[in-house]
Amino acid sequence: MTYTSRFVGIDISKSSFDVCVLPEERFANFANDAAGIARFVTFLAQWEGVERLVLEPTGGYERGVVEGLLAVGLPVAKVNAKQIRQFARACGRLSKTDRIDAFVLADYARRMDTKVLEPSSPAHAMLIDLVSRYRQLSHMIVQEKNRREKLVNQDNARTRAWIEQTLAFLQQQRQAVVDAMAACLTSDEHLALKAEVLMSLKGIGLRTACFLLAGLPELGQMNKGQIAKLVGVAPINRDSG
Repeated sequence: MTYTSRFVGIDISKSSFDVCVLPEERFANFANDAAGIARFVTFLAQWEGVERLVLEPTGGYERGVVEGLLAVGLPVAKVNAKQIRQFARACGRLSKTDRIDAFVLADYARRMDTKVLEPSSPAHAMLIDLVSRYRQLSHMIVQEKNRREKLVNQDNARTRAWIEQTLAFLQQQRQAVVDAMAACLTSDEHLALKAEVLMSLKGIGLRTACFLLAGLPELGQMNKGQIAKLVGVAPINRDSG
């Protein structure tokens, strides 16, 4: 039988990713590196009518796969993991393995509407990395401050000095990241325009604008109600009965 539409689920981990192609239920596994992604793209070339590829966010492990697929013009969608799990439960699939997860993702692509990702500009990709680094540094700064606080009643000047040195370095690097974010915005006219609109609102400065642009690339493409629902702050009726 010849199918006109095919759907691909991609379950990604740090070192590899599992793939399921529906409706044939063809499974495959690839290394999560440049060579593995290239083999995956070659694997997909044998299938005609690939309508959608769906994957979950995995803390950045999916980035190489997404970029590789978008580079060859394939329709990729990224779906919240909670939605996928709820879909799996609704379908009666309670077991969880890499192959099953890949199948569920492909089945979700076949049955549900999903929004295709747009290729990111180099500046936007850099901004995402900078925001991620800013969050990491902020977390480390809080950790060091907590350690310093615990030394209040302890006579350990050497340890305190080490902590102060570490804090000074982390704060210096975080400021360098902020400067790099500002330069990143000015390097891209589209990002700069979005940032200008955001910062014209009361309470939104450079850092908040960068966080929003990095985490919500949909800004400017959806209305305020759609954005609120996407973020999870839109009021939803729960008055049945």
